[in-house]
Amino acid sequence: MGAQDISKILGSLQATAVSRCRERLDEAAVRAKGLISITGDDKGKTPVRERHEYGVTSVLKRRHGL
Repeated sequence: MGAQDISKILGSLQATAVSRCRERLDEAAVRAKGLISITGDDKGKTPVRERHEYGVTSVLKRRHGL
């Protein structure tokens, strides 16, 4: 396997990763728009969910869909 093959594989993996990140950001933007319209009547408060998770990853997933 040559250097060019490895470069092609890495480029393909990078393109796939960037594409997936863009999809996730688009999905998060759609969810954020939904939350903004829901919270417009609630003075900016986000809806409370059943489970309570306070870790950084959990907050990012819950609030931003990441």
